[in-house]
Amino acid sequence: MQLLDIAHWSLLCALKDRETLSSAAAFLGITQSAATQRLREAERRLGVTLARKNGRSLELTDAGRTVATAGHATLPVLRQAESDAIWQGKRNARQLTLVLSHFDPANLTIRLIDMCQQALPEISVQLEKVPNDQLVAAVASGDADLAFLPGVPALPDLPRTQVARDRLVAVFPKGEGPRMGEAVTPLHFSGKTFLTYGLRPEPGWEYDLFFERGKSFPGKAVKIESTELICQMVSQGMGASILPSVCVENSAFPARLDVAEFGADQIRFDWYVIHARSTPQEAVAAISNAFTTGRDRAAKE
Repeated sequence: MQLLDIAHWSLLCALKDRETLSSAAAFLGITQSAATQRLREAERRLGVTLARKNGRSLELTDAGRTVATAGHATLPVLRQAESDAIWQGKRNARQLTLVLSHFDPANLTIRLIDMCQQALPEISVQLEKVPNDQLVAAVASGDADLAFLPGVPALPDLPRTQVARDRLVAVFPKGEGPRMGEAVTPLHFSGKTFLTYGLRPEPGWEYDLFFERGKSFPGKAVKIESTELICQMVSQGMGASILPSVCVENSAFPARLDVAEFGADQIRFDWYVIHARSTPQEAVAAISNAFTTGRDRAAKE
């Protein structure tokens, strides 16, 4: 049976740090009289002396130091648990978890969340980021309800819905891309820092179908696991990249970028939503609608 309350532990910790009852009381926001009563009650419950006067100071006994030392180690854990419990209790009981990887265009992400909440107003949409190779596993394990990603994912018996057709585009700082109407070539990246969300060459993407085929490569490649951050870095002249057009059009920086097409050698692919079988179909439809709305808006602009 625990004899002391947290109030007693807190007082003894404060006494160990501040050495006077008045200072400890001020730290805890209580009166000196209340601190005295709290100390005496702790001693009564334990049946031992916890502190003795030493001049103007109040010195902890060996027993008091034992409790105070344990309190220093334990109280932060208990307070954190209380804070966690409060925030968890504020959470909507009905949640929909959407997971993203390094494909995280700001405007599209906001629209995905907004449309899901419009379609399912009784559900809170929670957004989490995971490594790209763990998106499918997050849905399969039940840790997430929805994930969206480009290309055809290998799915362990999970449903998928095609939501958009897309293409890769080359992205340069404003004024540094190919001339208007000119198709981009690997030589346009010569001597530039290439910002990419993955350094492992994969078949069917830019390394395989663009750089390798053209036998020309950027001077340096840097891994940045966020398409939104890549767009921002390119807009500030820190390099160039090749990204899905959805990520560029829906970033926060399209006006500060030069976007170049691949011409006849366009690299096209589909975006998919993968979802748990229990995911409401309204959420899947909402994400599909968000993609469509985004592409229509970009086309008009």
